[in-house]
This record gives sequence, structure tokens and C-alpha cells, in this order.
Amino acid sequence: MDLAEVIRVIRARWYVMAPLLVLTIALTIGVDRAIPTKYQSTSSLSLLASQSATAGTSTIPGTRNPFLNYNSSLNDTADFLVRRMGSADAGNDLRARGVTESFSVVLAAAAQGPFITLTVTGPDREHVLTSMNTLTQYTVDQLQAVQVQASVRPEDMIRSMVIVPPGPPAKQTKTKTQDVLLTAFGGLVIAFLATFMVESILVSRRRRRRRVPFGAEPDEFYDYDTGTQTVEPASTHSIERDAESAHGERPNTGTPSVASRWYGMDGAVDLERDPFEPARSELSGRAPGSRD
Repeated sequence: MDLAEVIRVIRARWYVMAPLLVLTIALTIGVDRAIPTKYQSTSSLSLLASQSATAGTSTIPGTRNPFLNYNSSLNDTADFLVRRMGSADAGNDLRARGVTESFSVVLAAAAQGPFITLTVTGPDREHVLTSMNTLTQYTVDQLQAVQVQASVRPEDMIRSMVIVPPGPPAKQTKTKTQDVLLTAFGGLVIAFLATFMVESILVSRRRRRRRVPFGAEPDEFYDYDTGTQTVEPASTHSIERDAESAHGERPNTGTPSVASRWYGMDGAVDLERDPFEPARSELSGRAPGSRD
């Protein structure tokens, strides 16, 4: 099927295509308005060594710089803090503090140190920023609460530092755009399928109505949809049959009979002729007569 045929079908079945296109446009607009635009804000934390580890002791001098004391113990502590922030208790505490949006606290991707990434996503831009600040402070408090619970001295506690403060929430349109495009594409596919399905059904019905069974009179009409056969009244063949029955002979109408049309013979005359006798004697080379 080429482009011209597609256009012809669409123009012929516009009453199927047009309503479905209108419905698709309405659904697309509805999905676009129903799905709210989301905003996302992120921040990053870094764990730092304790004051005692940075200052050092009389036997082991310290570096006096917390950014030079990144060791494996800080990575383990960061992983522990991330797991604690992912618990149900932490989620309930944050909701009680007003964080109603979805949030995540994970280790920074491809990081080689104790770095944690915090993310808040929601429909209200201003409230997302407020929730981001609440989540950041709650994470810092949880790091200290865990160490207090373990009876760690203040000078030996692992500290934290916000290395990337919460930024202005950025608009997230990827998911919404995908949903809108999927709705529009699905509606177009359904519209085209419905249009060509209706065209196929109507063409099939026309072909069945034009079909005549083998052996039926040409003036007989067979409806395959209802399974009935009708005959047109006062046809030429019915007049011929009536005249033959009334006069006892077959009238010469100059029109071949039904049998001759189907079998290539001239009706009863051909049936009475010897099948081995040529139809035209001049072609046989002898005089016509009965065959012994």
C-alpha cells in the first residue's frame, strides 16, 4: 500500500479518523495538565575526620588538616549513615518535619571518598527547597545522634560538612514529556488501525455481495450476509421456460440458453446430437449421417 492509497482510505473513512484524532488531542492535553511539573534540588555532604585524629597525639602527629585524613573508616561511616537515612523511621521523622516530597540519600556516584548526595523531588518549587534544607540538617543530626548513642567523646566524633549547598530546584520534564508523547502516539496508532479496519470490513462485504455461486442463474442474487437467494421477477430465462412449456418446443430467441453458457452447448439440441458427430459436417470431409 502506497501513500496515495493511504490518503484515499483516510479521505473515504474520515468519519472514523476525525473523531479518533479529536479524542487523541483531548487525551494528550488532559495528560499534560493532569501530570504536574516536578522540581528537583540536590546537595552533597562530606564526612571529615574527628578533631583528635586531625590534631594527632604525642606519638602519632596529625596533619592539622581534616581534608587530608580521608581513610577507609570514613567510607564505612558514610555507608552506615546512608542506610540509616533509608530506614522507615527516618522517613516518618522527615514527614513529621514537613518533608512530603520524595527524597533520596545515597553515596555519591563514582566517589572515592565519604561523599553523600541528597535529593528532593516534588511539584512545589518553593517547598522543595525548604524540604531540601530540612533533609540536609536531619542527615547531619543523625550522624551526631549515632555517635552519641555509641558514647563517643565529642573530640573523637566524625564530623560532616556541606560541600554543595542546596541549589535552586530545577524543572524535571523528562517523565512528563514521555507520558504525553506516549499518549499522542498511542492515539494515532489506534486511529489509523480503526480506519483501515473499517475499510477492510466494508471492502470484504462488497466482495461477498458481488459473488454468485456456481450454477446459479445470472439474474439470481445471493446475499452471503443473510444466507438468502433472490430472483428478479419476469426475467428473460423465466419467459423462455414458460414459452417452451406452453408450446412444447424451445423458442428461438437468438440468445444462448443457460446450459450453453455454462457448458458450451446449445441446450437440448446439443444433448440429442451424437457426441462423436462433428458439429460442422463440412469439416469432417463426409456427408452428415448417423454413425454406425
